[in-house]
Amino acid sequence: MTATIKDSVVFITGATGAIAQALIAGLLARGAAKVYAAARDVTRVTASERVVPVKLDVASDTDVTAAAALATDVTLLINNAGVNHNTALLLAPDLAIAREEIEINYLAPLRLARAFAPALIKNNGAMLNILTILARVNLPFMGSYCASKAAALSLTQGLRGELAPKGVRVVAALPGAVDTRMTAGLPIPKMTTEEAAREILDGFEAGEEDIYVGEMAKGLAAGLAQDHKAVERQLASPA
Repeated sequence: MTATIKDSVVFITGATGAIAQALIAGLLARGAAKVYAAARDVTRVTASERVVPVKLDVASDTDVTAAAALATDVTLLINNAGVNHNTALLLAPDLAIAREEIEINYLAPLRLARAFAPALIKNNGAMLNILTILARVNLPFMGSYCASKAAALSLTQGLRGELAPKGVRVVAALPGAVDTRMTAGLPIPKMTTEEAAREILDGFEAGEEDIYVGEMAKGLAAGLAQDHKAVERQLASPA
């Protein structure tokens, strides 16, 4: 199973996002042989000798099938694309926001996993799903996002069970708050994208299955292990 970045061939979704850009820089610095950088708008992806832009809408079966046919040499699939509308479950005007979050945060990684599984099995590869510590406990003011990421965590666990016997690692990264467009309005301590990317890749290369990224994530994980209901009540409190 793929455990090191050096000489790996990586396919990463949501490649124009801030965390993805930091991950790509980190992958190249650690010696990745090639990075397929997939995004809906490839004009925002800078091609180079080791970076191959791929036009991809993760909600499109056609796009994902074509991407998998292109990148048959992949050894590490990084499901990074995501969306967060920062909306409470009962305050949304309808179900459109929840549907989009489920589509991008849960169904898209499943779609990618199904398409890329044959190549990952053939290449003894790995899958890295970029989630959030809020996959483990709900923060009500962004309740539908948390629910979609909880589904993605369960997906990750299920894929791990299916793919591990076939020689494929499946890893979850669970960061706390990272300084990106998604968290721009939150007055809380945040990691830089470079810090988050470094911890994610360090954890991957250390062989971790669930990578808790940053002090916020590690603290919440410790709290959940000690008293899950106390953490749930803490996050539900408006104070």
